[in-house]
Amino acid sequence: MQGRKRFLAGLLCLFALMLVLPLSAFAAEEGVYRVVIDDEADLLTGAEEAELTAVMEKVLPYGNAAFVSVNQNSTTTERLAEQKFLEFFGDTSGALLIIDMDNRYIQLIADGAVYKTVNRTRCNEITDNIYRYASQKDYYTCASKAFEQVVRLLEGGKVAAPFRYVTNAFLAVCLALIGNFAVMSLQRRKKVAPENALNVKVAVNTASSAVKTAIVAGVVLKMLSQRKTKHVESSGGGRSGGGFSGGGGHSGGGFSGGGGGHRF
Repeated sequence: MQGRKRFLAGLLCLFALMLVLPLSAFAAEEGVYRVVIDDEADLLTGAEEAELTAVMEKVLPYGNAAFVSVNQNSTTTERLAEQKFLEFFGDTSGALLIIDMDNRYIQLIADGAVYKTVNRTRCNEITDNIYRYASQKDYYTCASKAFEQVVRLLEGGKVAAPFRYVTNAFLAVCLALIGNFAVMSLQRRKKVAPENALNVKVAVNTASSAVKTAIVAGVVLKMLSQRKTKHVESSGGGRSGGGFSGGGGHSGGGFSGGGGGHRF
């Protein structure tokens, strides 16, 4: 009697296990991300592709990862990157780095959960840090450093942003020069003003100094505005300095993330 009960209990356990296993397998299948290397321009050796795959696999807990290279491109690097992302992964989470040999441009984009951390600003910072490797034809290091920094951000770390610090320092110097120019202009005009027209001269000189200060400030703001415009537009040409933003979420077809890039 006890043997029969154990046999029936065993059958019930086996039946329950058969029901649970397919569901578990399907859930795992749904949550799996993948790595794609599409090296059309043949920038990497076989060994380098294997090493890069190992680096990119660290992105998989958060989303997909892709590396793409092309020799010819009839559109912008950003647009091609978005097309490739949708082709490989659809409307899911992930990051993609493309090296466009036609436009001499690198672009890093992200979408989904990855984009919440690796946003446009971070993509620009990363491409600022790696474009020199592409300029030196060290494409493996360029790609591996990109994904290493993506992983670092996803794990809660930070990446270096030297260009941002240079920009802030440049702005601080410009503002200091503007202030110094205004003070010196006021002092110089006060010294040469006639005694009987001092009050009038001070008013005029103050206005003149303010105008000059505004002109200089306008030039600085225009320079920064031009840089910001380049930072958010996408075109075949990059900038010679810091990060170039590749807008995002405007090409249609389901891509709603964004990214940044740099000419090399």
